[in-house]
Amino acid sequence: MKKILTSITLIFIVSCGKQTAPALELQDTNSAKISSDVKRVELPNPQEATFAAETEVIEESNPTETPEHGPAPDVDKDKKIVTEKPKKGIKVEPEVLFPDFAWEKYMVEPGDYLIKIAKKEYGDFRLWRQIYTWNKDEIGENPNIIYPYHFLNLQKERLSAKTSEPTYTEYTVQTGDNLWNIAGNKYGDAKSWIILLWDNEDIIKANAGVLNPGMTLKLREKLDPNA
Repeated sequence: MKKILTSITLIFIVSCGKQTAPALELQDTNSAKISSDVKRVELPNPQEATFAAETEVIEESNPTETPEHGPAPDVDKDKKIVTEKPKKGIKVEPEVLFPDFAWEKYMVEPGDYLIKIAKKEYGDFRLWRQIYTWNKDEIGENPNIIYPYHFLNLQKERLSAKTSEPTYTEYTVQTGDNLWNIAGNKYGDAKSWIILLWDNEDIIKANAGVLNPGMTLKLREKLDPNA
């Protein structure tokens, strides 16, 4: 009897060992391939950043020469700029550029600096030293710092110099007014308030620096009469 039970038990164990595991549910290989082939959206390259403080790159007519900040040593016949050839070891910086000149008022624009002004007004960035010499009392000891809406004196040939005087309209001060919002509304830039102060300095000082409703101020029709 024991032999029969042993035989039945062996047959049962062998039959269980021969069972196979159920088939695994494999992913569709084609769909998997398609999903892996999907590309990311191609984004445009970002724009190059520009900075207002970057130094202007000025091309020199002779790239082998080291640019100086002084005047060109030769006479510029087209512009009739009078310069002297420097002596050895001495930098000559003539204060008079034209034989017959007049002073022209130049209004400093936001973003201006002396090299930029010299390039724009004279075509030679090296003449910034002359501009600084003429306006040192206005600029101060540091030529790298100039302020928007201040005025500089520039030498120009007398016949071509612009010497227009500002024209004014009257403005009645309203409740809540100050020089900042008046300048912003009139000229589009609140930083131009300094010109309103200069043009109305006497009446503002007489009123202890206070703008009262009903006061009459002078407003320029154009901030820069030569523009």
